[in-house]
Amino acid sequence: MKKLFLITIFTVLVFGTGCKKFLTEQPVSQLTYGNFDANSIESATVGVYEPFTRSRGRLWETHYTTALTLMEDYSHSRYAPQEAFANYDFTQVTYQDNFWPTFYQAISRANTLIQVVTSGSFANGNKYIAEARFVRAIAYYQLVRAFGKVPLRLVPVTDAQNTGQPLAEVADIYNQIISDFQFAEANLPATTTQYGRATSGAAKTALADVYLTLGRFSDARTKAKEVMDNKSTYGYELLPSFTDIFSPTSATSSEEVFALKFTRSVGLGNFLPSYSASTTQYQGFAATGNENFGTTSTLPFIKNWDNNDPRKVWTLYNKTVINGATVVINVAAPNDLLYGKFRDPLAPAETAAGNDFFLYRYADVLLIFAEAENKVNGPTSDAYNAVNMVRRRGYGVSINTANAAVDLPGGLTQATFDDLVFRERGYEFFAEDKRWFDLLRTGRYKTELPAAGKRLPPSTVFPIPAVEKLTNDKI
Repeated sequence: MKKLFLITIFTVLVFGTGCKKFLTEQPVSQLTYGNFDANSIESATVGVYEPFTRSRGRLWETHYTTALTLMEDYSHSRYAPQEAFANYDFTQVTYQDNFWPTFYQAISRANTLIQVVTSGSFANGNKYIAEARFVRAIAYYQLVRAFGKVPLRLVPVTDAQNTGQPLAEVADIYNQIISDFQFAEANLPATTTQYGRATSGAAKTALADVYLTLGRFSDARTKAKEVMDNKSTYGYELLPSFTDIFSPTSATSSEEVFALKFTRSVGLGNFLPSYSASTTQYQGFAATGNENFGTTSTLPFIKNWDNNDPRKVWTLYNKTVINGATVVINVAAPNDLLYGKFRDPLAPAETAAGNDFFLYRYADVLLIFAEAENKVNGPTSDAYNAVNMVRRRGYGVSINTANAAVDLPGGLTQATFDDLVFRERGYEFFAEDKRWFDLLRTGRYKTELPAAGKRLPPSTVFPIPAVEKLTNDKI
């Protein structure tokens, strides 16, 4: 059974569940920070992560992933409101109104914990601050890419009448993200047995990702290589089997760098398997089916995906086995394939799938390095080896043995190698919320979206939710 963070009543007392109520009532726990002991500060730290993994919290396992997935070049929805995301019409659906406050709740909790620990005297205080800053950086990294300019809140809001905060410049937000991850990198342990907690290796990987987004390829290469060169410190390695990564019962694995942890318990599980599965023929995949998104086999990215790549077989499907017989699924138009990467057929309810959601795994490190190394030095043997390790594992062959049938061909130009690493990221991280941001940071959305029959988006960021405009008099 998977290990869980136990969110205690103490966490609710410290952080509150409703912003206005918390701000105006001044709970007793807010006034007794000096009484925290080792157990209570641990619980408070766990509470900083909690908004990310709250079942139906409208983040990665529901609305956030739905929005990002539908904005990618190959995804569409059977439902008109959700299909608005695929058409980049953000006036028709307001999922962003749900995940915006959840990100900011994580930021608020992080700010509160930082203030508590900074003003007190706690053993391992920098570790707790580092975890809070890691969570804050993750939240802002999502927000700045999804919304562009956002309020940059770095201290707790202690007065409900003083919530105004102007929109920060994108560069300033990224500077804060980098600063937070650097502090986390320097002050977190290399490993943890409390799965789902941040480590220094996770902070290094996140920094490499941020640098890649910013086009700081030399820095991205350096950070990724630091992780690759210190396997004995961090313990990261590709799993031999691609499908084992997404096991609903595994507590962790050598591939995991940082994951959002879910379990097979009602209200504590991942909703994504049900979001992906057929509305009527979900057996073998989920407890129920919502069929919020899927794809079409004739789209360029899907059609050109090698049918011999086992990742494609695992990730895309239009058949299932019911009572021992193979049944063709009646996938709703405009799609003819559904997404099966996250599946838990034994989940007791739609909010109870045990699949974790990976923000970073070791494949990220290798593909970040391959892309950045090529940008800096061209397609070197090190760049080839990094991407080929991911491909070999995907095809189910020995990871560390050259394989002409699987490896990228030698003699590629820098531009062609870059294109193929981008393609590899699409196959490896399908439905893991990376493709949309990859399209944006590389500028490929300008060609890939039209090639898939989609229009160019009038805006590449979500509008700021109405609730923020109503409560923030500085915007």
